[in-house]
Amino acid sequence: MRIRIVAALPRAGVLALGLSFIATPGAAQPGDSAHETLAPLTIEDSALVPAIAGETEVSNRLNLAPEESPATVETLTQDTMQRRGLETFTQAARTLPGVTGGNIPGSPASLSMRGFPRGNVNYLFDGMRAADSELVVRDFDTFNFERIEILKGPASVLHGDGGLAGSVNLVTKKPTLEANSAEALASVGSFNTLRAGIGGNRVLSDRVAVRADLSHRRSDGFIDDNDSRTIQLTTGVLFQATDRLSLSASYDYFRDNYAASYYGAPLVARSVARDPADIVHAPGDLVLDKAERDTNYNPLNSVMESDSHWLRTRAAYTFDDRWEFINELAYYTANRNWVETDSYTFNPATGLLDRSTGRIAHDQDFVSERAYTHFDGELAGYRNRFTIGGEYKHSNFTTPRRFGSATSVMVADPDRGHVPGDSAANFGTRVNYDSQVDTVGVFAENALNLTDDFIVVAGVRYEHIDLDRRIDDLAADTSTTFGRSFDPVSWRIGAVYELSASDQLYAQFNHAVSPIGSLLLSNTARAAFDLSEGDAIEIGMRNQFWDDRATLTTSLYQIKQNDILTQNPNNPQQTLQGGSLQSRGVELDVGLALTERWQLDANLAVLDAEYATLVDASGRNLSGNTPVNVPERVANLSSYYTLARLPFTVGVDVQHAGDFYTDQANTIRVDGHTVLGAWISMPLDTFGADGTLTLRGRNLTDEFYGEWSGYSSSQIYIGAPRSVELAWTGAF
Repeated sequence: MRIRIVAALPRAGVLALGLSFIATPGAAQPGDSAHETLAPLTIEDSALVPAIAGETEVSNRLNLAPEESPATVETLTQDTMQRRGLETFTQAARTLPGVTGGNIPGSPASLSMRGFPRGNVNYLFDGMRAADSELVVRDFDTFNFERIEILKGPASVLHGDGGLAGSVNLVTKKPTLEANSAEALASVGSFNTLRAGIGGNRVLSDRVAVRADLSHRRSDGFIDDNDSRTIQLTTGVLFQATDRLSLSASYDYFRDNYAASYYGAPLVARSVARDPADIVHAPGDLVLDKAERDTNYNPLNSVMESDSHWLRTRAAYTFDDRWEFINELAYYTANRNWVETDSYTFNPATGLLDRSTGRIAHDQDFVSERAYTHFDGELAGYRNRFTIGGEYKHSNFTTPRRFGSATSVMVADPDRGHVPGDSAANFGTRVNYDSQVDTVGVFAENALNLTDDFIVVAGVRYEHIDLDRRIDDLAADTSTTFGRSFDPVSWRIGAVYELSASDQLYAQFNHAVSPIGSLLLSNTARAAFDLSEGDAIEIGMRNQFWDDRATLTTSLYQIKQNDILTQNPNNPQQTLQGGSLQSRGVELDVGLALTERWQLDANLAVLDAEYATLVDASGRNLSGNTPVNVPERVANLSSYYTLARLPFTVGVDVQHAGDFYTDQANTIRVDGHTVLGAWISMPLDTFGADGTLTLRGRNLTDEFYGEWSGYSSSQIYIGAPRSVELAWTGAF
């Protein structure tokens, strides 16, 4: 394994220093399979050393090896997620350097990274991205995924508009012609939580293989009446038609259903709180009430549910040892439904919580066609790889939206009532939206080996985006139609230089674009604005040392987004594009095989994120303020030890996130937190049985902490209390 360092490019003077300690999740796990995760570690096993990065699809289409990529790419494998007990997508993502996230019901599994709040991350499935992909992602069960990949920094060249903070690719388990296999898991835990999964690969012939994976999870949750049910089915078929032609197809189904969704705990007057907690600093001496930790203020008939279907096909034809053609076609459809009260605000005059109410539904369809060719050969005597292609994407999105007010309730023992039926008398706002977005894009990437040790990578992408919207206001009895087109160009250039067999340096510069808010939810005012633009520069270093028993990745970056919305300082009622947000930081990622039986992985992210220019509707200058839900310190540590004489492996996990703000004015600050977990595993073959049994405890100190903020700055999502789980995993 080699490590490289990337040469800094022009404008490196804008770069801010940063350090990041992270252990690549899939590493240091000998024989990493579902039934071997507890095998004793051996120095001779190459899997002992944490890999710098695994095979990824999110970072390029040039078939570059991970060590050839001029970017920070992190991968969580299925084996790693099982070992660490990372059951959901949000749990998994938060173990990576500098990544935080929350599960607000309107946008589950929202992530923040590199100083940018939610809405700045692209989400992909097997490399496919929908317009406004934040609408698509859910807090998926990790069982169905082979790995989760995260590319840090802008990726408009690769995946289109958006994603200034990074891109996440969820890679489902795929059929293979290698061998038959099957895996299963079952677990029970606190809050009446049950989880089960089963799946496997079947080789039908030397050219055909199929795979299917099914998982189910149900839980009462720690919040009153917040029962949840999820089911996931992922399937695939592989047909190696000829030695040159490979055909594959996959169908995935995802369903989740939550009763009385949780929108966070409200800030209330200290005089009202029965057990005030001093973890929030807010005007008016507002506090969180620990006595209401599990109280739900949503009406009794609240619901959040989603059904989605993904169909994807891929054809790859190899002309010779240099040329390959790939065609990818995808179709996605989903229905989502919310009946809710998403806002409840403490009223000091009455001592009650004033609530809003709403009914929202989504009907979304998306189709994508992408074709490209790949070349791997020589140019003027130098190895050269390039990709050129195009894609077409069409999205259709309809959403009826009803908003009104609900009865106020007491902080303790609230009479939650019910959301009324859809009528003009019950909802003052009754609007139907119908949106279509068509995107045509062309892209090209190139990687040129100037020497065996020095690679230059460049890419460019042009898109033509057409937006058409119709808004029917039922209350005003009006209809509005409008449209807008955009023609953004994104580009990047980077380099990787191998200093030695164990050290490499990488650097890149990105120019990217991002919509102002959601394209599919644009109103007439938002549609008048251009796309925002962002520039990012990053340098990093990957090292392998200590007799190949340790890896270290260090990355330093700066990202600046221009043309975000702000108010005119001379006329605060006027909105214009003149604001900017910038972030600079450092991320460190380390993995150490301390002994033959002891593995330690750790990461650290330190950043400085602020609005360089921002004015609010009151005319206040918010320049220098920190974005919402962006802690400036995030760290993770995971370590496990396999006992020499007993068939046990013991492990510990520590997660830390610093303070964060819930509003752009930075008037409400939530204290940081540190959460401790531990586990012990035992292979059952000692007793003549199959699989591995694991007992796991989370938040062992029963820390009371806030982890995220949602729609209202005065509602804080509280982290789960102490819990335990007993799980069995096996392969057969």
